[in-house]
This record gives sequence, structure tokens and C-alpha cells, in this order.
Amino acid sequence: MTGTELHRRLSEPFAAADVEWRVTKLRSQNSEGLVVPFIDSRAIQNRLDDVVGPFFWRTRFIPWHQYVPKPGRYEDPNEAQKAPVSSQLCGLSIYDAERKEWVEKVDGAENTDIEAIKGGISDSFKRAAVLWGVGRYLYEIPAKWVSLDKYKQIARPAELTAYYTEQLSKRGLCAAQNPNTGSAPSGVYAVRGLQPAPVQGYPAAAWVDLVTPAGRALRVFSLGTKPGLAGGVRIQDAKLVQRSGAGGTYYELQDYQPAA
Repeated sequence: MTGTELHRRLSEPFAAADVEWRVTKLRSQNSEGLVVPFIDSRAIQNRLDDVVGPFFWRTRFIPWHQYVPKPGRYEDPNEAQKAPVSSQLCGLSIYDAERKEWVEKVDGAENTDIEAIKGGISDSFKRAAVLWGVGRYLYEIPAKWVSLDKYKQIARPAELTAYYTEQLSKRGLCAAQNPNTGSAPSGVYAVRGLQPAPVQGYPAAAWVDLVTPAGRALRVFSLGTKPGLAGGVRIQDAKLVQRSGAGGTYYELQDYQPAA
């Protein structure tokens, strides 16, 4: 696997079911919250297992520094000094078979308020994964105000699922169409290019970059290309089927006909 292909696969968007939302700010008597998307450590572990294999990535954690929190705005500065907060670095390494060596990227985080050590280790791991491209696109999705219930939990999660899908589509990171299991909308698709992605048993498999009838970018996966499928041609009667895997949600191009 080339470095470009590795980065592409690690950077692929996650399925909406893998994305969680954190409330960062409250307003309107705590009935609304500003939320941002994130993924947990298990989703990252699954992505690494799927892309490079469970025996070809590893982590190590290194003590970093300690700091003493300053008194808050409404706290008495003469009170006893607060306990130091520890932090750690996480080195996330992936084995490069061509170079026959481990490549490591490092980032860190402080311990958290809840389950301090476990939370700090998890946060530093997630930050290191971002350096490899895992979930980095989530930083591009704007925070959103949503309704909260009486427990300050998100009241309508389905709205965030739709918002997430919309934001991915705007960035060309997922199919512009709504999820379906049948044929794509009728019309002519332009093929912008193909990127070979051979898998076991399917040496001709490839990612195909299309332009939809509505003029939107759409990347789909094809297990086997028909003769004549290449950049610059047009196809019609495309059958696109949504798939879900460890790497997230994607569309498979199962059939099509050449267009005039």
C-alpha cells in the first residue's frame, strides 16, 4: 500500500453511527446546547485494524508534564493550591513494509476530570490518530446549536445524523444521494477518473470519481470495471448500493451502461 493510499483510507469519513456529539456550551436556560462531533477510541482502533491490520500498529504512552490550575474567576486565590494535573504523550506507530521500519507520530493531552488517567490516555491517542488523518475532517464540521432534554442530553439525535450527512456531502466526502439499497436516480454520470484499489480476488477493483446528474462530486467503489470505464466517459443506468464496513459508509457501483 502506497503512502497516498494509506492516508486516503485512514482519512475516510466514519459512518454516522460511529460519530458522537459533545455539548460544549449551553444557552436558553440550558434548553439548547452547542455540539461538536467526535469519534471514540474504539472507532479509531477498528479503523487501524481494518486499514493496516491489528499487528501493524502500536502505541506507547510517555509522561509529559504537570501544571497547577489557576483559580477560577469566582474562586478565592488565597485558598489552598489546587492539585497538579498530569498529562501524557501518545506515540502511534504504523509499520512501513517497504522501509521495514515503524513510523511514529506523537501528540499529547492532559488528564480529564472524569476517569482522569483513562480519559487522558484516550484523548492523547485520539490526538495522535488525527496526525495520521483519522477523523481530521471532523474539525471542518461547524458546531451546531441543538435542543436538549431536561437531563441536558441531545433531544433529537436524528437531526444531527442528517446534519452530519449534509456536511459530508458539501465537502465531497460521501455520496450526495440519500441512503438507498436500489438503483441510483436516473440520469447521466460523468467519470472524472479512477484510482486502482485492488482487493483479494478482485484485482480490477477501483475507486471511481463521478459527477452526478445534479453536478455533485461522488466517489464510489467498483469491484470490477467494465471495458471502457475511464476518465472522461459518461455512464447511465447506474446501480449504486450503499455499503457499511469498518471504514465507514460508502457506495458500490454494481452496474451501469455506457451513455452517448
